[in-house]
Amino acid sequence: MIFKTGSRRPSGWVLSLASLGLVASLALFATGAASKGPGARGTLTKAPEANTLRVHVLNVGQGDATIIEGPKDAKGNRKVLIYDAGESGELGNEARHVIEPYLRNHLDDGPPGRPVIDVDYLIPSHYHKDHTGSSRGKEWTGLFYLWDALNVRIGRLLDTGINYDAAGAGDSAYRKWVEENQVRRSTLAFDQQGPDRQIDLGEDVWVEVLAVGARVEGRGLVIREQDVGTTSQNDFSAVLVLHYKKFDVYLGGDLSGYLHESWGSWYHNIEGATFAHLRPLEVYRVNHHGSQWSSSYPFLQRIMPQVGVISCGRGHKHPNEYTVRRLLGWEDYWTGRPMGSDIFQTKNDEGYLFDGNHLHTGRRQHVANGHIVIESDGETSFSVTLPGQEPYVYDLDPYPAYTDVPQSVRAARLQASREMGGEADLEYGHSKVYDRDDVRRGKIHAPRIDDPDGGGD
Repeated sequence: MIFKTGSRRPSGWVLSLASLGLVASLALFATGAASKGPGARGTLTKAPEANTLRVHVLNVGQGDATIIEGPKDAKGNRKVLIYDAGESGELGNEARHVIEPYLRNHLDDGPPGRPVIDVDYLIPSHYHKDHTGSSRGKEWTGLFYLWDALNVRIGRLLDTGINYDAAGAGDSAYRKWVEENQVRRSTLAFDQQGPDRQIDLGEDVWVEVLAVGARVEGRGLVIREQDVGTTSQNDFSAVLVLHYKKFDVYLGGDLSGYLHESWGSWYHNIEGATFAHLRPLEVYRVNHHGSQWSSSYPFLQRIMPQVGVISCGRGHKHPNEYTVRRLLGWEDYWTGRPMGSDIFQTKNDEGYLFDGNHLHTGRRQHVANGHIVIESDGETSFSVTLPGQEPYVYDLDPYPAYTDVPQSVRAARLQASREMGGEADLEYGHSKVYDRDDVRRGKIHAPRIDDPDGGGD
C-alpha cells in the first residue's frame, strides 16, 4: 500500500513493505517538518483508525455542501450535521442528483439497509442559492428539496436569524420558504457548551460559533445598522469551528476578508472582526470558494491551517490566483518561516491552478474531480481522501485539545451588560469592520467594480 503524506516540505511517496512482511516493524516517516508555534508539525505513519469524526465536502460545482458525521455512540450510530446544501445550476438540482444519493450510499448512521436517513442538524451558512438552493419552477432544490425528500428526516434547522433581502433572489427564497411552510427554525447561538447547547455531535465534539449574522461575540453587530441594507448576504455567514479532541475544522460559508463593493452590495472584513477569537487549527474549509476577497493573509497567519479545502465550479473563476498563492505560501507570523497549506479542491473548471510545489513551503494544490473526505481520530492524525487515491495523512498539531472558548470570549462575557446590549466591544486592536465612512470621506480606497470574482454568490 502507498500513503501520501502531508509535510511542511515537498511531500513524497512513502512505500509500505507489506509484501515483505516488514510492515509491523517499519516506521513510515517524512522529513523536513517545520515548526509552528510551540511545537513541530510533522507527517504521519498511517491513516486514522479507531473511532473517527468524518467531514464530507461534496462536489456540487459552484456551490457548497458539507456533511459532518460525529463519532459513533455506544449503539454504533453517528450524529449528522449538514452545513450548506446548495446548487450550482449545472445539474439543475444537486440535492437530488448528488447530496441525497451520497447520504444514502456513504453515511454510516445505523444498521445496514436502514431505510431512513436521519440528519440531526441542518445549517445554511447564509441565504444565497449556491448554499441553500432555490425554486426552479415547481421544484425546490438544495436544502428545500432535502427537507421534503422521501425518508430523509431533519431534526433541527439552525440559521443566522437574518430576515432581510440583499441583492439577488436567492436571499428572499429562503425567507419565503420558511414563512409559507411555517418551518420551525432557530437562530444559531454563540454558546454551544453545556446541557442546553443546540448542537450535540457526540462525545468529545464541540461546535464553536465565532460569528452569526455579522455578529461576533464580544463585539456585537460589526456592521453599522445604516449599512446593513446594502451589505452582501456573504457577510452574514455563520462561522463554525468544529473541535473533536485535538482535531479542528473551520467552516465559514462565504465570509469576507476585505472591504469592497461589487454588484450593488458591500463586502466587509468580517474575518478581521473575529481575529481576537481565532486559534491555530488543522483544516480550513476555505471561505467563499477561494475568492480573492476572502482568506486574507493575516487571517491565515492566525488559523495556520495545514490544509485548505475548496468547493468550486464554473461561474466565478474560483479559486482566485491571489488566494491560492496566499494559501500555499503564508509564513509563520512570529518567525517568518515559510509554512503554507496544502490545497484540496473539488473541481477546477476555470480557476487558477498552481503548477507543482510552492518554492518556499513545498505545498501543493490538488484537484479531486469529485468528493473529498476528511477523517480524524482526534488524537494522532487526520487524513484527506480523494476519489481513487490513497489518503494524504497528517499529524495533528501538538497543541492540547480546545475544550473551552478563548480568553477573549470569556472576558467579553464578563463585561457584557444590559446597557451595552448584552455585548462588550473589547479593545484588542484588530481592524474595524464598519469603515465605509472612511470610503465616503475619501480617507481610504475600496474596490468598487463588478468583477466576476467576488460578486454575486
